[in-house]
Amino acid sequence: MDGPQVDGTERDVADKVALRELVDTYARDVDRGDTDAVAGLFTEDGRLIAHFYAGPDGVSPVRTGRAEIAAVLVAGLAPYLGTTHIVGGQVVELDGDRATGETVCLAHHLYERDGARRLLVMAVRYQDTYARQAGRWRFAERQLRLDWRDDRPMAERGA
Repeated sequence: MDGPQVDGTERDVADKVALRELVDTYARDVDRGDTDAVAGLFTEDGRLIAHFYAGPDGVSPVRTGRAEIAAVLVAGLAPYLGTTHIVGGQVVELDGDRATGETVCLAHHLYERDGARRLLVMAVRYQDTYARQAGRWRFAERQLRLDWRDDRPMAERGA
């Protein structure tokens, strides 16, 4: 025997904790600008789809594989001086080594326009498919959906 037996309920709790850590790590690594670390949270053939960006044909582009995901994140973060993602609720459905879930997030983006700092806040819903590989949960697919956005001037420091 390799250790204590874990019943299904304890395993489900452990899996849900691990999936929450996965989405929190994604947010942390995006805010650090560590796009390679973010891409490493996906399966090798993982997919990232941002539904609030459409191509000329009106279809949201699908980024497949870690290299494409890292590249689109580099381009997507380039306009911002910094970001802060505040992860809210997460609901997941477990099915062995696969799971699906939805996580909500307030994504704050600091940038400059015409010499003035601005804050873009977006309410994002991530619709995820997860896969456990070699004992570790990863994103098999992450779809980003925009619920609302607010773009406003930043308050002066100390105000």
